[in-house]
Amino acid sequence: MLVSLVSLLALGASALAHPLLEERTGDGCNADNVLRLLRATQRVDDSIAFCSQYLDLPAITTTVPPKPTATAVVTLTEFRFTTVTETFVVTKTDVEFEKRLKKRCSSTTTTTTKSISTPGYILSTSIDPSRLSSACSCLTIPLLTRTVTATDLPGTLTTSLSVTETETVTRWVLKTETATITAPSLVLASPTSVWGLDINSPAEFNDDDNFYRIEIPFEAEVYGLKSNYVFASVNGLIWLDEFSRGNYWYYHTDGDTNGANLPLGHDDLPDVAILPFWSDLFINGGKVQGIYYEISGNTITLEYIVSAYGSTSNDYHFTVALSNNNKVTVTYYNVLNSEDGTVAIQKKSSNDAIVWSRNGNNVAAGLTLEFDTTAGTVNSV
Repeated sequence: MLVSLVSLLALGASALAHPLLEERTGDGCNADNVLRLLRATQRVDDSIAFCSQYLDLPAITTTVPPKPTATAVVTLTEFRFTTVTETFVVTKTDVEFEKRLKKRCSSTTTTTTKSISTPGYILSTSIDPSRLSSACSCLTIPLLTRTVTATDLPGTLTTSLSVTETETVTRWVLKTETATITAPSLVLASPTSVWGLDINSPAEFNDDDNFYRIEIPFEAEVYGLKSNYVFASVNGLIWLDEFSRGNYWYYHTDGDTNGANLPLGHDDLPDVAILPFWSDLFINGGKVQGIYYEISGNTITLEYIVSAYGSTSNDYHFTVALSNNNKVTVTYYNVLNSEDGTVAIQKKSSNDAIVWSRNGNNVAAGLTLEFDTTAGTVNSV
């Protein structure tokens, strides 16, 4: 049976709804003139619009939920220099939507009449409804999308998420330790260090075999040699002649020579050598040790506070006083080993020597010796 425009408009729900899709005969699409009519390039857009209405294809309804409310609360607690605690409280609101399907039941039969916008090329053609339905169903027809914003929320699911983050800041505390160094009591009333340091300051470095020159405002005299300079070696050796070229680092002990007569060989000592305690002595860095001096009138007094080599204690403590009268006075305050050093005064060029530490004469704490180079004597006073 052929269909005209009037018959198309008179089709009821039984002819325009989805059951028309079942009127297709056979499997696949019938590539007949109706399908070719609909697929024609110049009218395919109109055919798709018509077929979508003719087949009553449903539109996809997308419901857009209202924007959920999110509350973020950030609490920062800071403890300066200790621990910094950062607390973040985030309230997250999730909206859960519930799909409600409503089914309407009615005993009244309703006939729906649908007005379809039919293209002219279909109106002018007599087409069997089953062939038109079959041809439309063979087209690729996109479904319309309808967007609806939800206003009535069936339910709200609130999820609170609390996150606490703690950051620990480590402070490095530089601990200052104070070490107390007990400085020895100096005999001199107003001493000066040969290093130019404060008298109570520890030595800045280890001092071994060095000597120092001290300029004085008068001429000291020993064995007739006069000089405005006094030279003091760490190894318990003192001399006056600034032009001497001896081995000033050299030291000698009585046991090394078995009592051999002084003076020694020509390269060992300055011509006039004062030996208050000639030995291998040492000044320890970090200890209050050293050589100090004081000038009073026509007298210079040198004070030694030193260690035996390899020791860190104040093993030897003595003073040496020189004047302009050819006399030298030595006083001992601490002596670790009296046999370890040579105590003497000599003039090598004239083969003169005044020796104390021979034949059992040893020095000890509390002993004072006076050397007189004019008389060639040494006396305990």
